[in-house]
Amino acid sequence: MNSFRLRLALLVGLLTAALLLGAGFAAWTVTSSFNVERLDRELHHLAKTNLDRVNDGSHWARLDAALAFVSGSDRPPTYALWVKNYDRVEFRSRHWPDGLAPDSLAVPSTYEGGVTFERPPPPPGRGGLSPRNPRLPIRETTYSTVTAGGGTWRVAVTGNPYTTLVLATNLDELDADLRHLRGRYLAALPLILLVVGAGAWWLASRALRPVTALTRAAEGITAQGLDQRIAAPAHDREFQRLVTVFNAMLDRLETSFHQARRFSADASHELKTPLALLQAELEQALHTAPAGAPQQQVYSSLLDEIHHLKAILEKLLLLSLADSGRLALDRAPTDLSALLANIVEDSSALAPHLQFDAAVPPHVTVSADAILLEQALQNLATNALKYNHPTGCVRLTLTATTTHALVTVANTSPGISAEDRPRIFERFYRGDPARRRDHTHGVGLGLSLSREILRAHGGDLALSAPPTDAVEAPIWTEFVATLPLAAPSAPGR
Repeated sequence: MNSFRLRLALLVGLLTAALLLGAGFAAWTVTSSFNVERLDRELHHLAKTNLDRVNDGSHWARLDAALAFVSGSDRPPTYALWVKNYDRVEFRSRHWPDGLAPDSLAVPSTYEGGVTFERPPPPPGRGGLSPRNPRLPIRETTYSTVTAGGGTWRVAVTGNPYTTLVLATNLDELDADLRHLRGRYLAALPLILLVVGAGAWWLASRALRPVTALTRAAEGITAQGLDQRIAAPAHDREFQRLVTVFNAMLDRLETSFHQARRFSADASHELKTPLALLQAELEQALHTAPAGAPQQQVYSSLLDEIHHLKAILEKLLLLSLADSGRLALDRAPTDLSALLANIVEDSSALAPHLQFDAAVPPHVTVSADAILLEQALQNLATNALKYNHPTGCVRLTLTATTTHALVTVANTSPGISAEDRPRIFERFYRGDPARRRDHTHGVGLGLSLSREILRAHGGDLALSAPPTDAVEAPIWTEFVATLPLAAPSAPGR
């Protein structure tokens, strides 16, 4: 999971899911508790209004019928009564839940308001209140939730000094409502999370806009445009510091790059004259030295080194021009097929001990500086000769697509190690010495120069991936040069 926006959206989604589940559980618990407390208050009010005096069984029967009427004729009664006067059961609802034993329920011994009796008062008359029939004290009410008769019941136990009342109300309908509410909440949760995740993605995208702008601006900065700078966002102080640091880094990079480029260019120019003078003096000394004298061999060896140094300086000068974007190309339609045929012919003459396999179709034309392009491709061929087995093979192929020409130069070799492959185009990098034969000369500039020349032409140079078959023999090292084809000539021209 490499996307910051995706990670942020998932994190926000997980946190939101946890919060919503926690909030939903809390809301469900509070709602359930509130409903139970409401039922307790209803049961307490119902008991209090019917226990303030002594009533006979007919009163409780009328109350039971009234509660059944309130529940509705199309539904089972939700209330049940059990009344006991002294030791005699005065009334019991016909739909009293099976398995619920009222005698097993604890009857409170204390009364509301702290009223106490040393002995029970004499039983008053039945019926309404009067001076001879005063309001009776009500016992404290205890509540419990029990399962009986295939349902869940909320049970209230209370009474007065003479009567014990057990009121039970069915909780199944309330539980069904809560389950329905919970189901709807859980069903809506994925949609909520989807909306929250989309919102988090959108917010992350907006938050990353300065980073995206910074990335695009940085991608547009090349070696030829190191003087470009990124404008700091006006309202995002968090990113202003990042842009300031990045621009400061560009300042240092531009300074270092210009110094290195000037050094390469200046060194190449300044050393040309001394080397030319040395070459002239050595050539003069070589001609004036006695024939067969040891000095002739010394002068000849020194001249070879002078030529080698001049070649290095020419490459450094070309690289410095390429770095600064000032590599002048004298473009013209160039027959790439003929150019490669000449390179194959020259290479065959230089290394007759090697086998050459060339597949070059005719009349493949590119728009290029013929001299520089030949130098770039000649470097590839020279490497194929240098880093080869004594009786190895060189394979050169040319393939034309609709837009590009692909030149593949491959040779049998000891192979390039995994450590050397990423650095093969670095300047002055020569890789594993075991790959070079004793007579090879070079300083590690050929591949780098070839790639810069091809890139200046709108192409590129790449090292092909090593073969995946470990038992393949021999090992081939393959470079692929890419060049855009020349535009077709207009008819009639």
